[in-house]
Amino acid sequence: MSRVRMLDAGRFNRQLSVENPVETADGSGGFYKTYQATDAVWAHVCPVSADAKLRANTQETDITHKVILRFRSGIGPTSRFVTGTRRFHVDTVRDPDETGRYLECLVVERS
Repeated sequence: MSRVRMLDAGRFNRQLSVENPVETADGSGGFYKTYQATDAVWAHVCPVSADAKLRANTQETDITHKVILRFRSGIGPTSRFVTGTRRFHVDTVRDPDETGRYLECLVVERS
């Protein structure tokens, strides 16, 4: 089990907006998905890896980050974090030392 030490509050230096999906009927039996901001949080964001791929003759880069924030409910694999024009889609969420102090999220940013 990975242990997370007490983090210095100064390391939570990035303000992120938490957004969760909202599905709205499109009138034809389907739906479209938008995101609605639910909270603003302070977090520590650290890049982990990058993976470049060619999709539809366009190069895209998936950058994985680790986002650590104080524990809160309502963040899951359908959530995303937003800051400015950057979108971080949550892949996994865990309580790293199972104490209810922090959440550690692996997120993907596509560019």
